[in-house]
Amino acid sequence: MKFENQICPVCEKTFTENDTIVVCPECGTPHHKDCYFSLGECKNKALHSEGFSYKIDEKKNAKIDVIIDDEIKKTSEIIDVVNVEYKDEESKNNEELKETIEELFKNINGKTTDQVLINKTPSSFYEAAVGQNQNYYMPRFLIMEGTSKKNLLNVFAFIFPLAWSVYRKMYKLALLVFCIYIAFMGISIGPLLMNEEIMTTIEECVIEDPNAMQNILAYQNGQSVKLTKSEAHLLKLLDDAEMPDYVFYGKFAVSLAMKFFLGLNATKLYKKKLEKNIKKVMELPLDDNGKKKYLKTKYGVTPMALAVIIGFIEYFFLARF
Repeated sequence: MKFENQICPVCEKTFTENDTIVVCPECGTPHHKDCYFSLGECKNKALHSEGFSYKIDEKKNAKIDVIIDDEIKKTSEIIDVVNVEYKDEESKNNEELKETIEELFKNINGKTTDQVLINKTPSSFYEAAVGQNQNYYMPRFLIMEGTSKKNLLNVFAFIFPLAWSVYRKMYKLALLVFCIYIAFMGISIGPLLMNEEIMTTIEECVIEDPNAMQNILAYQNGQSVKLTKSEAHLLKLLDDAEMPDYVFYGKFAVSLAMKFFLGLNATKLYKKKLEKNIKKVMELPLDDNGKKKYLKTKYGVTPMALAVIIGFIEYFFLARF
């Protein structure tokens, strides 16, 4: 589209490929169709007598990947943060390139969030949908949109895949991760629960001493605890019932693979999820502010307290099996 990313002089919004554009026959200035007819004339009519002729701003007409490529090369900090390597023989020394992330994306994405596009949608809608941690995700979305770099490490998703999924309202992914944890739990304790001798001995120990299990745990942790005959027998049964090494290492490998996959793909999956949600919201009969508010409310984040609780359970309980 010839006028894509140019600005309508009436509403001052960027043209997209879906807009109907009316071009002034005298000076060539493009307008949104509704803007042109609501004004009734060319916005630059007063300049016609001076021989004014509209010229396309090639910088604004450049695709987002050009903007990102040029701007990100100026900043070593953002390159370090997103783990992207740029090779430029004409690059200046890092000492001269230390602009902050905030300064970089103030130029790209601050005052002109409606002009910077992500998947042909103003990035301001992505900001509304992200809610918390915009400074973390927006740079990554822009890099993924404008470069071939699609896998950017998300440390929080790597360490707390379940808590991260719930916090970002990616509930299907959260359910999948939870099921994997439950499967690991079944592999770890299932054989013990199905061992009749172990279950019978546990009952005998608890009847004999309600604190029997605490005594066994204390003994395993190296504390000086005198075990009863039943407790010693149970401890021996538990030691004999330990999972084989190949099962343990296999489970560990699968767990690590899951974490690495989510750590490297979480941001990409999150971006795709937002794209679908934003597409749905764009069809609603709301103005832009209403759509952004709806995105933030429905597709933003869950309460931080809930994510912290889930993260605690995940790290200290589920991930231990």
